[in-house]
Amino acid sequence: MSIGQGRGAPGREPGGPPDRPGKKWMIVLGVIVGVFVVLAGYDLISSRSALISGTSKSSPASSAPARATPAVTSSATAGARPSPASPSASLDFAQALRVASVAAFGPQGTSDGDNPGNAWRIIGSGAGQPWYSSWYATPEFGNLQSGTGILLDMGKTVTVSRVRLVLGDSVGADIQLRIGDSATPSDLSTEASATNVGGTVKLQVTSPVSGRYVLVWFTRLPPNSQGKYQIDVYSATVYGIKGT
Repeated sequence: MSIGQGRGAPGREPGGPPDRPGKKWMIVLGVIVGVFVVLAGYDLISSRSALISGTSKSSPASSAPARATPAVTSSATAGARPSPASPSASLDFAQALRVASVAAFGPQGTSDGDNPGNAWRIIGSGAGQPWYSSWYATPEFGNLQSGTGILLDMGKTVTVSRVRLVLGDSVGADIQLRIGDSATPSDLSTEASATNVGGTVKLQVTSPVSGRYVLVWFTRLPPNSQGKYQIDVYSATVYGIKGT
């Protein structure tokens, strides 16, 4: 055995090609770049597919029917009261008015009204007792007169919109509502009427009317329990606007 042939550290054989470490790193780098390129392409394809899918399918919110937004109503159409200067304003602001006095009224005025001593009952505490007319043999007053009624003196000029009456239960009365500035029969104009009525009756004027006197005038009478014809009035309430 030769002394010069011992094992030593591995080394490059004499005459072999020189080592090139940079080549290996270039190969590794190329592989890494290739992987990134593949991943980037996959992400691009996935994103495009998701975009196409999102545009072709409607979301639950978009596919649901849209609800209409409630319209906002202005105060002009939501029951706002018109200016008191307009005729309809008196109807909207109407309130029960105080009656200064009441009197029985006949064809000649307060001088020949029926049962004048009981007229106050329709505006006061009549304890359930009505004012009642005289009785007649026919609904048309036995052809003795044209009518009978109650005159309400408001004390001053007011604007009247309606009158509410509580009559007896018998049906058959014909009524006129007359209003004016004088208690003279010819100065009181007819503003509302009702036919063949009984019980609670509302006489509504077409448009508010001004005047101091309100006449509830009966032109036909209902039957009473004795086979005669007579009207009972338990109360009369005037609604409108107070005067100045």
